[in-house]
Amino acid sequence: MPDASFYPELGTRLEALVRTAYGVLMLATLLQALPEARRFFLSERWGGYAKSTRDVDAVQNPVVMPLFVAAWFLAAAALATGWWSPWPAILNLAFCRYFFIHMRWKGILRGMGAPGFIAYWVGLVVCLFEVTARFAPEVRPLALLVAQVDLACIMLTAGIYKFAAGYPQNHGMELGLCNPMWGYWWRWYIKRRPASPVFWTMNQLAWGTEVVAALLMLVPATREIGGLLILVSFAFIATQIRLGFLCEMVMAGSLIFIPPDGWIAGWFPWIGWIGGAAPAVAGEAGSAGAVLRVALWTYLALLPLAYGGLYYNFYARRRLPALVQRVLERYTNFFGLILWRVFSVDLVNFFIRLSRRTGERLTAIAPLGDLHASGYRGAWSRFNHVGEMICLTSLFTTLKYYPSNDVLFQERLRRYARTLPHEAGETLVFEYVSVVKRDTRFDWVPVGEYQVDPANGAITTRWIDPEFSPHAGHRDSPLHEGDVPGSYVPASR
Repeated sequence: MPDASFYPELGTRLEALVRTAYGVLMLATLLQALPEARRFFLSERWGGYAKSTRDVDAVQNPVVMPLFVAAWFLAAAALATGWWSPWPAILNLAFCRYFFIHMRWKGILRGMGAPGFIAYWVGLVVCLFEVTARFAPEVRPLALLVAQVDLACIMLTAGIYKFAAGYPQNHGMELGLCNPMWGYWWRWYIKRRPASPVFWTMNQLAWGTEVVAALLMLVPATREIGGLLILVSFAFIATQIRLGFLCEMVMAGSLIFIPPDGWIAGWFPWIGWIGGAAPAVAGEAGSAGAVLRVALWTYLALLPLAYGGLYYNFYARRRLPALVQRVLERYTNFFGLILWRVFSVDLVNFFIRLSRRTGERLTAIAPLGDLHASGYRGAWSRFNHVGEMICLTSLFTTLKYYPSNDVLFQERLRRYARTLPHEAGETLVFEYVSVVKRDTRFDWVPVGEYQVDPANGAITTRWIDPEFSPHAGHRDSPLHEGDVPGSYVPASR
């Protein structure tokens, strides 16, 4: 077994700070989602975003779901206060695992995308800390090591994808900043020159910081610097991009790289006291510790193989032998392992305008990104919630990810359309607007529309620009058609 000096350290009070911060952020996430609960947490049978199946309907129905959400609130509150450890952490992880990972490919909410993925990941880390503190304290250093390597892999994956998807060529951040679905300050950024050094610098820092920080996280002597880089970078992103509480969750997760005797703790000695009392530590746990140790070492050993398989599927555009491929996909989907493609060019170079059509008259359903528009004030409105932006974006990226599977897109489009307000005789219009770079500024160019008749589900399309294809990825993107949702295997021809 490795020497004790091989393992990272995290003070018990800082560990409590991570738990408290996560509990507070989870409460905020649930509170923000509460006005949207009918759509987010119910199946389509009751007006929600989840595809109706027997197992989904058994959980996501108007009777069971309120009980689950109430229990989730209580678990998050208990995490924030440190009460009844480790059971609230286990309960919270079960809810996060179901809604953010299990439901990722079973509804148009997509498990709430990147914010849901990070909420699950930090919840898993907190649960590991709480369980080992109670039942297997001797395994806590190994649990911390696995968490640090896991986050490093996530960030490395995200940075590599940005590098491959156009960020070095200055295609990425600037499009999101000018997109009303995502940027807070799009009114200011849209007037800037696309070739501005500000955008170029942001793009290089976006992929470069994630790659460099990830590599630093993997080296014992520089772990703390890597964690600090991620913390600072996501603190800045939180001021620019509408991502719910994703940035704050990542910042809380990056605190696991701060050792009790490191230079950050030396500069800010008060940081370890914010989390309250340290968790209680039991004696040697025997068999519980042995089981956890084997499970953690196994996960750590398989991590590079799992990511290697995903990289091979996506970047080499090849599938593994049938049995190996099947095992890989079941393993990665169970643990929620993905190639993190958040905020890439194919996601942020368009947005959707929603309208109701009666004859020749169009009535806007909601303005996107405008916190001061009449009738949709404040960040609590449906169309300012990050989950809604994820729904709309993932709905229309289906056209790019699965261009040959038009049935999948139409089924998702009809399901979303049924949740929009409309009167009898009205049709619903989804206008596809491209974010285009001009010489001196950015422009929003409507290129086409999808029209849905809620009465019979009929879908018609009209394209203003005949040369534009919603199925095509950006020229600098490695995007290719996938086989099925949940797999990076290229589509069978």
